[in-house]
Amino acid sequence: MKKVLSFIVFFLVAAAVVAAVRYFGCGALDRYEVTADKRIDDLKDKIADLEKEKIKDTRIMNSLANNYARLGTIYIERRLWDPAIDSYLKGMRYGKDTAGLYYSMGLAYGNRGTERDSREDIDKAEHYYRKAIAMQENYADAQNALAILLFFQKNEKNEALSLIEGVVGRNRKNYMARFTQARFYYEMDQLPRALSIYEDLNADLEKLPPSGIIDEYKKNCRENIQRIMMEVNRTRKKGD
Repeated sequence: MKKVLSFIVFFLVAAAVVAAVRYFGCGALDRYEVTADKRIDDLKDKIADLEKEKIKDTRIMNSLANNYARLGTIYIERRLWDPAIDSYLKGMRYGKDTAGLYYSMGLAYGNRGTERDSREDIDKAEHYYRKAIAMQENYADAQNALAILLFFQKNEKNEALSLIEGVVGRNRKNYMARFTQARFYYEMDQLPRALSIYEDLNADLEKLPPSGIIDEYKKNCRENIQRIMMEVNRTRKKGD
């Protein structure tokens, strides 16, 4: 049986937020959560004041749309998918129409769908990722998230691989996409190809100045290389 690789998937945006707290000196996680709660309360107060206005002109509508979008993002950071989706939908009703909003909607639905094993949510996540990509050509984060969703949730591996190959081809400094690319090949039992990608990625990461998140990338990369090499060696021994 294969061992599970350390896989940096930014499908769960909350993981990136927690990493930022831990690795970039943003303070302890509990302080971050307290700050997030205060931000939620502040935004709710602003929204309540704006919604009291009897006449909602363009300025107020824009402010409501943006505040609901900000509120949704904080909920995503807290892994609160239901209120995140509700906030984004309200932002859309007030006129918010950006690729970033649709990408965030995809994250919320994708994460909720994965946790609840909901095909309806997974389909909605795909819809919003594709809408974000249609609005913003070569939206790498949305393409990476869509590729992961297609590969693991919808078994559409060819399209997923094509998407992630395109992201990596345009920008080899997108290390998240290269982790995804390597994992796809690993899952497709193309161990030499996966190993080669991890080795190239590790070599590039070694050239970067140290930081918390880069050190975490390196650690994951080295662990994956070691595990794949063990699997390759076991396969060779069985063939002898």
